[in-house]
Amino acid sequence: MRSAHVCSLLVATVLGMSARAAVRAADVATAHDVATLVAQLGDADYAIRETAATRLAALGAAAADALLAAAETSDDIEVALRARWLVRELPADSLAIGRPGDPPAVAALLGKLAGGSAAGRGGVLHRLLRLDDDAGIEPLARIVRLDRSAAGSRTAAALLVDEWQPDDPAWPGLVDRIARGIGASSRPTAAFLRSLVEFSRSESNPGRAAAIEAARTAFNRLEATAPGDSASEPVEAVIRRTFRRGLIQMLVAADRRDDALAEADRLLVSGGRPESDDSPMLAELIWLSEHGLPEAVRLVDRRWPQLAQSDAVAMYATALAWRRLRDEPEARRRAAAAFEKTKDVDDAADRRKEIARMLAQWGATDWATREYEAILASPTTPEETFATAAMLFGELLHDHEEHARAADVYRQLLARGAVDGDPLRRALEMELPSVRSRMLYFESCAALARGDMAARRRLVEEAVETHPKDVDALIALYRLSDNTPAQRADAAAKVERALEQIDAEIQALPEETQGYNEYAWLVANTEGDLDKATRYSRVSLEKSADNSSFLDTLAHCHAAAGRIPAAVRTQSLARRLEPHGRTIARNLGRFRSQLPQP
Repeated sequence: MRSAHVCSLLVATVLGMSARAAVRAADVATAHDVATLVAQLGDADYAIRETAATRLAALGAAAADALLAAAETSDDIEVALRARWLVRELPADSLAIGRPGDPPAVAALLGKLAGGSAAGRGGVLHRLLRLDDDAGIEPLARIVRLDRSAAGSRTAAALLVDEWQPDDPAWPGLVDRIARGIGASSRPTAAFLRSLVEFSRSESNPGRAAAIEAARTAFNRLEATAPGDSASEPVEAVIRRTFRRGLIQMLVAADRRDDALAEADRLLVSGGRPESDDSPMLAELIWLSEHGLPEAVRLVDRRWPQLAQSDAVAMYATALAWRRLRDEPEARRRAAAAFEKTKDVDDAADRRKEIARMLAQWGATDWATREYEAILASPTTPEETFATAAMLFGELLHDHEEHARAADVYRQLLARGAVDGDPLRRALEMELPSVRSRMLYFESCAALARGDMAARRRLVEEAVETHPKDVDALIALYRLSDNTPAQRADAAAKVERALEQIDAEIQALPEETQGYNEYAWLVANTEGDLDKATRYSRVSLEKSADNSSFLDTLAHCHAAAGRIPAAVRTQSLARRLEPHGRTIARNLGRFRSQLPQP
């Protein structure tokens, strides 16, 4: 048996630095030599183990990649333990993630990463991912390579894997940065990213096949080395599913559908039993349906045969998959059964509201409409549920440019709360003016669509008078095509007053997110301090990462400043997060049309 006090001896060796520790880095010149030394950490001869440890410690940064990989993946427990100790004792500059040429924003975030708490690391990593001009991509890949903890490397890598989408026009601009960042690292996370980069670069079937096999090998190593403590389990489950999704997308892009379905089956099983609306399994089924594998529904039907009769959300999820398989009769049958399933449950209206919101996000607008209409038509719907459902339904209709119907829904809401003392009025409290203003704004959009410019002006002016801080109505007023110079100046003055009020609310409640977005949206679409608006937009995204509406606002800030490529990139991210949003899609098309023509 090997010495039980190997770790204490190792620390003494590294810190004490005997004469043998004066080995120069130049004495070991190749990766093969470093690999040999790492293997010798588990040699049966104690002297060989100690000598290898001393030489690796002296190498510092030159040995970092091999030590980090061995610490996570070695099957020899002594090699793994000694590698971990050596990684811990490496000087900070051996694993330095920052580089002298990093932009100030990158340096600031890396500083926060080094000095921040473990709980805040995820937010910093995500902010690196979303820096302008993709300036944080290479540093994020460096974190994959050099972070001392496996958890940090895995989280950073998962963010980058999740960025890849086949045919994404932004991805080719990221691959070189990722490749530079991960360098020669053989950590499983870096190996998976490298395979993804090689797959996206390859135009040949053999090249893609080799990349897929490398990705599969790396993924198996990731699964085998995942932390097993209960505290990390939820995050690790998400990370593992993210890597498997990446592998599935590679297989689908390579037209290896059978292999992709086999991985899809494992992905579905990893989500556990579908016992709630937010079940990972149901989320994965929707993801598979939207990413080229709707036939995964057959796997669900086989594994959970009672599911399609037991839960409304699951029934709708399977119905959507059958719709994407172009089997509309089966899709409608399941959707109809799901609608009936909710009728007699407790809190049916609240249940319908959450289902309708989910269906709208999935792009099943017709089914969402049926659910919303049932809520509004039922005399037993609680007042607060009626109010929130009406507003959600109205916004959905407006997004689909059904402005008159959207106004009618808001009119129902106002009529139901028009009597003093009515429970709805009490539930809405100070929201009634904004509800009325929103109704008038929708009516003005309907007037514009039918070419009635006089009604458009009258309704927009009434909306602003009703609620002077209604940003969409203010933008419409400012942009009226028949404004005289005096009317334009009056609109600008109203915008300025609204901005002052919003800014005052931000200063009073700096943790509230919506104010930052409203300020930025109003300035980006009218006039004002555009730098401040852009800064506020970024603050909103720091507080609510990857919010599609907030990304839409930042894209408008970029466009207003003439940064059209940045606007397209940001709006594309919003589109990815809300793939069925019509307004976001229209804005993306508009920004793309403004790109310089080759």
